[in-house]
Amino acid sequence: MKKKFRQPRLPSALKKEKERRQKEQQGEGPFLKPELEANITYLREAIGHSNDVIFREFYMKLDQPVRAMLVFVDGLITKEVINEYILHALTTFEADAEDKWTREREKLAERVKDHILTINEVSLQSDFGQVITAILSGETALLIDGSDQALICNTRGWEHRGIEEPMTEAAVRGPRVGFNEILRSNTAQIRRSIRDPDLRIKTMKIGVRSQTDVAIVYLASIAKPEIVTEVEERLKKIKIDGLLESAYIQEYIEDSPGSIFPTIQVTERVDRVVAGLLEGKVAVLTDNTPFALIMPVTFWQLYYAAEDYYHRWPLAILLRLIRMIAFFFSLYLPALFIAFAVHNPELIPFNLAIKIAGTREGIPFPVFLEGLMMELAIEIIREASVRLPGPFGQTIGIVGGFGLGDAAVRAGLISPIMTIVVALTAISSFAAPSFGVAITMRLLRFPLMLVAQISGLYGLSIATIVLLIHLAGIRSFGVPYLSPLVPLNLSDLKDFLVVVPRWAMINRPLAYEPLQIDRGGIKAQTWWEALFKPPQRERKGGRRKDE
Repeated sequence: MKKKFRQPRLPSALKKEKERRQKEQQGEGPFLKPELEANITYLREAIGHSNDVIFREFYMKLDQPVRAMLVFVDGLITKEVINEYILHALTTFEADAEDKWTREREKLAERVKDHILTINEVSLQSDFGQVITAILSGETALLIDGSDQALICNTRGWEHRGIEEPMTEAAVRGPRVGFNEILRSNTAQIRRSIRDPDLRIKTMKIGVRSQTDVAIVYLASIAKPEIVTEVEERLKKIKIDGLLESAYIQEYIEDSPGSIFPTIQVTERVDRVVAGLLEGKVAVLTDNTPFALIMPVTFWQLYYAAEDYYHRWPLAILLRLIRMIAFFFSLYLPALFIAFAVHNPELIPFNLAIKIAGTREGIPFPVFLEGLMMELAIEIIREASVRLPGPFGQTIGIVGGFGLGDAAVRAGLISPIMTIVVALTAISSFAAPSFGVAITMRLLRFPLMLVAQISGLYGLSIATIVLLIHLAGIRSFGVPYLSPLVPLNLSDLKDFLVVVPRWAMINRPLAYEPLQIDRGGIKAQTWWEALFKPPQRERKGGRRKDE
């Protein structure tokens, strides 16, 4: 009988196997093996018990038929890409007799990647954990008999919502483009607006089980490197089993987590993210959610609307001042009314005091309890209108508010003046562009009402001082929360309560310490110099010189 001898293994193969064993001993891996059947068995045990995981076996026509296997998740892939650019390319390819690379089984996966596959994005992977994550992310794994590496082909494609106007941040003027739930679609929209090679997009996975893709976006030539590094370090420290929305990240990485004031801006508008990147901020985009995170941020910027920069500057100043007045009303109006009515009625004009006393005649509840009940009723109506479908929600909000208020006044339970105060407070709270800061004002309203009931204007003054001290101590990734007022920065006042013309905004906000201060526009020492000395454009031959 003839004895069969095992073919000697190459030194490179022995070295690779030794390195693989050392990595497995260090806790890495497990890694793919050259035997296809062993790899298929491992994948079937790991993810193959689900009916949506497809194992497609076929043979490649090389010098001799080679067994191969495609593994993908139905519903997360584009079937046309697999059929045309992978299966068709692999099954119709016929090797020539001169193609010696078809006989090198150890490097066959790399040769297939270079010579056969026509798909645009292919990578090699030898770690089972990375292969499984790729499959569950919508990519297709190609396993070849005799190769200890898998080819990961980008075949992602699933049903998703199109690009629509943001519902929570509607604007009269400006782009009607908002983010959706697809991460790559969101980063592409930013690329469309910033065609700069310095735009950096770094992707990482967060969540032990969800393996959610998270992208850090910034401009390398503008953003402060320390801020970018801090954002990356905080994201890497997140240990959680599943990441469902960007709010999870916000709670993990924000400064002062015990404070009710948000230190990270949340938006679903593309133009707002782009404007933040151009100022030196960092954005964090999360897969499966249209809400992006922008950092750092100051308190005043939470009351800036995107359309402030699309109107002419006189109108923008008016809108911003109205918004700041609405902020004051939403926070202090019920508390001030309680303080005046209970502790300081002498500060109310005599005729107005007579009117208020007349409307309160026969009311069985004190002013504080009356205001508390009305505020709770408004909050309940607001919450109910959000939970109901669109048309029904608007109907219940309008009918419930007017009907409940009118019925309470007619029954003599609530005074008309308190109805006016609570209604004006609720309307003012809707003027906040940021939903996060609007909720903060709604929460602070109740303790301020209690302070006003106990100690009047004196207590409100003390509470305001304590609130300002708390705000002055907050920082958002190293930036003072009350900047540019605390500390005072004259250069950044050009975009504070007033908005100077665009051509006068010469420098970027200095609070973020950008690497490039000049915006690349007019060369002037100060913005007020540019404001009072606008650029003179010379004309030559009926046309401007810059034309």
